[in-house]
Amino acid sequence: MESSGKRKRVYLIPGLGADSRLFRYQYALDYDFQKIEWIEAERGETLAAYAKRLSVGIDDSAPFSIVGCSLGGIVAIEMRKFLNPEKVVLISSIKTAHEKSRITKIANAFKLYYLLNGHVFKWAAIWRRLFLGKLAREEETLFNSMLRESHPFFMKWGLHRAITWDNEEEFADVVHIHGDCDKVFPFRNIRNAVRVHGGSHLMILNKHKEVNRHLEEALG
Repeated sequence: MESSGKRKRVYLIPGLGADSRLFRYQYALDYDFQKIEWIEAERGETLAAYAKRLSVGIDDSAPFSIVGCSLGGIVAIEMRKFLNPEKVVLISSIKTAHEKSRITKIANAFKLYYLLNGHVFKWAAIWRRLFLGKLAREEETLFNSMLRESHPFFMKWGLHRAITWDNEEEFADVVHIHGDCDKVFPFRNIRNAVRVHGGSHLMILNKHKEVNRHLEEALG
C-alpha cells in the first residue's frame, strides 16, 4: 500500500507457511500497512539473526508498529529487542517460551523436531483442519495456496526455531490477541492476552471482524 503521512505505519509479518495475503481482511483498516514477506533462511541461522536481516525492510526513522501472526509474532518479539516500535501486536502467537504448548516443550526437550519435515506440513490438509481451525471455502483455497508456495526448507527451519525458542524477556508495549480455541498455542498457557472467544489459530481469517476490532484498539 502507498505510504501516508496521516495514517499510522504498521508492518505486518505473517505466520509460517503464509505470506502477506494472510492479512487480506486487515488491509481495509485505516493504517499505512507495510508488507513484510519471508526471506530465505540460511542453514543454521538463529531466529535472532534472521529477525535482524528481515528488519532491513523496516524504516525506523519515523514512528511505526509491528503486527505479527503466529511465527511472525515470535519474530516481532525478536525485532523488539533491537527496534523501538510504538506497539507490537501479536495475533495467535506467544510472547515467551513459557507460553509454548506441552507437546512443543516435550519436542524441544527430546529434540523430536529433527523428525519433522517441511513437506509434511505443506500437504497435510487434515492436520491443518484439526490444529489450525476450519475455514470458509474461499479462505481455505487461499491458505492452501500459500502453503503450496512455501519452501519446504523454510517450513522445517521455522518449525525448528519456534520449538526451540527460549525467549524469557517481556515488553510492556506488546499487545497479545489470542483465541481460546487455539490448538497450536493453547490459551491456558497464554498470559495477559486479549481473549477471542472461539478463536482458533487461524482466527485472523475466520474471526477477522473481532480480531480487527481488537487490533484497532491496540494500535489506536
